[in-house]
Amino acid sequence: MNELSTERLLLRPLVDTDVEDLHHFWNDPAVRRYLWYNKPLTTEQVRDVVGDSQHNFATLGAGYFAVEVKAQPGRLIGFCGFRRFEEGSQPELLYGLLPEFWGKGYVTEAARAVLGLGFEHTAIVRVIASTDTPNQRAVQVMQRLGMCFEERREYRGLDTVFYALDKEDFLEQRS
Repeated sequence: MNELSTERLLLRPLVDTDVEDLHHFWNDPAVRRYLWYNKPLTTEQVRDVVGDSQHNFATLGAGYFAVEVKAQPGRLIGFCGFRRFEEGSQPELLYGLLPEFWGKGYVTEAARAVLGLGFEHTAIVRVIASTDTPNQRAVQVMQRLGMCFEERREYRGLDTVFYALDKEDFLEQRS
């Protein structure tokens, strides 16, 4: 899978050598607060996530990308990409950045590139995203991406909001 490039970012598929950086990243309390049900991940769990992402690239055509700022090449500042929601076929958009990079528009920029790949170069026709209701930064990103609110419900013991975006709506926004 090729890298994706935006004005400010480089996105590349996660690889095995990212495990150590991802382990530190995903165990940062501010990052983890709304990811992985706020539970610390072991190195083995991180390896499994990277392996699942590689499998998703092979079967779905898209998985998780490491996010780097072009001005700081080689430094993983976050991730963005797709996984299969609850082992089903529905692709779910997931993203996160180190706190020092919040509020700069990087997640929206990365997610637009990832959605473009998904909708234009794979069989994906609909994407969902969810977050704990208090995570209003994530909700704002979903809204900026043109995602529509679908429902609010308890999910895995958490008050969760779900948003969705269809391929047609995404492509219409881009034209």
